[in-house]
Amino acid sequence: MINTVRPIGDVRPSAAEPVGAVGTYTPVTPRRILDTRSGLGAPKRIVGPGGIVHLQVGGRGGVPATGVSAVILNLTVTGTQGNGYLTAYPDGVTRPIASSINFTKGATRANSVTVAVGANGYVNIYQNSLGAHILADVAGYYSVDEAAPIGSTYFPQDPFRLGDTRQDPEGAVPGGGWIRYAITFGNAADDASVTAIAMNVTAINPVNGGYLTTWNGVGDPPVGVSAVNYAKGGITPNSATVPTAICEFCTGGTGYEPMFGVYTNTTTHWIVDVFGVYAKDENGLKFRPVTPQRILDTRQTTAMRSGVRVVDSPASVTPETYALSLNVAGVTPTANTYLTVWPNDGSDRPAVSTLNPYKGQTVANGTIAGLGDNQQFQIYNNSGVINVVADMGGVFEYFPPVAQGARVAPSGPDLRRQARTAASNR
Repeated sequence: MINTVRPIGDVRPSAAEPVGAVGTYTPVTPRRILDTRSGLGAPKRIVGPGGIVHLQVGGRGGVPATGVSAVILNLTVTGTQGNGYLTAYPDGVTRPIASSINFTKGATRANSVTVAVGANGYVNIYQNSLGAHILADVAGYYSVDEAAPIGSTYFPQDPFRLGDTRQDPEGAVPGGGWIRYAITFGNAADDASVTAIAMNVTAINPVNGGYLTTWNGVGDPPVGVSAVNYAKGGITPNSATVPTAICEFCTGGTGYEPMFGVYTNTTTHWIVDVFGVYAKDENGLKFRPVTPQRILDTRQTTAMRSGVRVVDSPASVTPETYALSLNVAGVTPTANTYLTVWPNDGSDRPAVSTLNPYKGQTVANGTIAGLGDNQQFQIYNNSGVINVVADMGGVFEYFPPVAQGARVAPSGPDLRRQARTAASNR
């Protein structure tokens, strides 16, 4: 095990806890609520072509039975009998033209999705290949009304790299090992306000097939859940919204540094890229889910060459919107490449990756795309020619609405990293 502390830059003072539950987020201990291999949450069988799993999420896995607008699920497909995709969407609506996971025959692949919950507490998962098993782990939920628990609000950040084991003197993390990370804002109030961190976790060159698990760092990693499922070799990312706990190994700091952990069951390198934080602070963004809708498909226009493309938000986005919940897919690139998504706000392209597709591969990953004042975000393609598809599953808005349509940046925890320390003892 490695314990690693990362100092984070200046923080504006934390405000009072969020007023009203609508749109606030509550993390839960990751828990599996669907596994068609065992009959958990659905019949024990392969989900055939055109099959739909009607999954009850309300009242399960730490999610309340009522007052929930959306959940964050880590979806996994395995035992795939052909190329295909899954689409997760709220029960009670027509299945949208969107995808949540893209996979090939024989693959095991995971993707984190934020999906609106039907009024009956169910979500639907559509499977279009010849057949596949489907798994789902719940990571948290968004509240819909004042009767639900008041949770945390979201603060988008300029994405930054928090950890890269390729730079650590200990080398790759051995199977059965983990690293605990902690961040600090430099004062107890701001450290104590953090409840979860939004990040991208990428496994790099594993020696065998396996998985990564993320958790709040307390005790041993949870059993029976996964954040990233990877094959031998290669680069496999997945987004994760990871709950935090007060650091158990930090000394000489504020005493409230938020901590989380990453575990691997097979020897591998990994990187951790942060793009946002949830905190008990009324000045952050609240979430409004939508039925998934396609907002970008370069197959209908012009494929991306290496470089940057600016993407407009859809017309339905309000002036109060500061970020979009997206599923981004890279489709059959002509070369191994990576994609980076970040706000069109004048900032330099961050040294992070959102998606790492290989030549000819179609893969997807969830992310939260911050927006600039023009309500645009950017996508960078590192190499070759690739088609990119983006599906929007919700928006993060700032309330109360600002006067006369002006956009005012929300205050609160700021995760722009200013320094890095070396890993401590293993």
